[in-house]
Amino acid sequence: MEGCLLVIFGATGDLTYRKLLPALYQLEKKALLAKNFGLVAVARKKISTNTYIQEAQKAVKVHTGEEYEGLVWDRLKQRIHYHQLEFNIDGDYESLKKVLENLDRDIDGEGNRLFYLAVAPEYFSNIAGAIKRMDLYRKNQGWKRLMVEKPFGSDLKSATSLNEALTLAFEEKEIYRVDHYLMKEMVQNLIMIRAANQIFEPTWNREHIDHVQIISTESEGVGRRGEYYDQAGALRDMVQNHMLQMVALAAVDLPGNLTAKNLREEKVRVLQSLIPFKEDSIEEQMVLGQYQGYQQEPGVREESSTETYVALRLFLNHPRWLGVPFYLKTGKGMKDKTARIIIQYKLPMGSCCLGKNKKIEQPNRLRINIQPQEGVVLSFNTKQPGTVDTIRPVTMDFCQNCLIGMNTPEAYEKLLGDAIKGDQTLFTHWEEVEASWKWVDTLIDWRKRHPLEVRNYKKASQGPKEGAELVDREPGRQWL
Repeated sequence: MEGCLLVIFGATGDLTYRKLLPALYQLEKKALLAKNFGLVAVARKKISTNTYIQEAQKAVKVHTGEEYEGLVWDRLKQRIHYHQLEFNIDGDYESLKKVLENLDRDIDGEGNRLFYLAVAPEYFSNIAGAIKRMDLYRKNQGWKRLMVEKPFGSDLKSATSLNEALTLAFEEKEIYRVDHYLMKEMVQNLIMIRAANQIFEPTWNREHIDHVQIISTESEGVGRRGEYYDQAGALRDMVQNHMLQMVALAAVDLPGNLTAKNLREEKVRVLQSLIPFKEDSIEEQMVLGQYQGYQQEPGVREESSTETYVALRLFLNHPRWLGVPFYLKTGKGMKDKTARIIIQYKLPMGSCCLGKNKKIEQPNRLRINIQPQEGVVLSFNTKQPGTVDTIRPVTMDFCQNCLIGMNTPEAYEKLLGDAIKGDQTLFTHWEEVEASWKWVDTLIDWRKRHPLEVRNYKKASQGPKEGAELVDREPGRQWL
């Protein structure tokens, strides 16, 4: 990877301690950081670089566990400089500029700057503007890139306003919008499974596929995120980004040349093809739920109607997928923490070798396990041994963790590496964000005008029964 200065705003926050620092530690351990790489940790906390390094070391130890090696940390800590800064004071950015220039000179840098906004969204515009206004990068030397975390707005209007502010300081090609779900190994593998296997891509369409399920659930409740979550809800927190991104990857037309630009353009086509729900049938297409005890969580309003569970049935106005339902389910306080994508094929229409009494009970299914286990399971039909004409389903199960253990790169290790390399394949383009918000806004607006009952469900359950009925009402379908 190229050398650069990584500038993390919000360097004493939870995201930095839990994800970014452990990811940098792993990159250091694998010798993937260039010799002229440096980390400038920026936050409002008034501490010294030595104190910050001590706090950072504690966090890395906790989040790497038995993988922690003191010698690796000793190398990484030499790259770290802490700078105290108030996000709304220009004078602080002036002193930061001097720090960056001095560090760049000390490490024989190339003028490359990667700015990571690990802060609340209300600071995005101000920090991005200050980066440009105070010239925190070399205009004619090296590159500059900006990484921003979700939530990217709370609706289309706020997202557009935020994007306009960012693009005053950075070009679209310089903005890396983080969706950590796209960094998960099996989400990435979805494209490769199709592109590298002739048995899948020719049948990846409405002629052969009955429906698609995309499921992402968590066993924990909202925890310490109660105040944020109560304003957002599952539609904003999960559906608008993670869930619709998985829809886009599952439904995308594979471009002839699989570049970041081409793949993102095809994803935009999918997201722009989302069919808005008809107002008179939306209650048949969406189920909202809330786990029992949610209203007693810290930061949550009394009598809150915020949804912690969403089940949806959606369709695409896309030639490949006309008439094929996509079922989405996400929720907190559920039975399991899991994420998976299931492609269910249609039952065969019959052939000359199948007699009248040879009944096929189960269609072919491709199941992509994203977490906690990573792998691919393909179910198909064969003859029951010892019988003449009894058909039974069997499975071929590729368990990635069973073969290589839990050694796949963590999401943030991958995203930091890709951003330094300038690979935007797994980052979201503004047009993807825009299309997602346009569709989700119709659901949020409808809720405001037509109070939809939020169904209660017990924690550690599969969610409200109405969510199951959303799929069960169709013959041969159920949540898998």
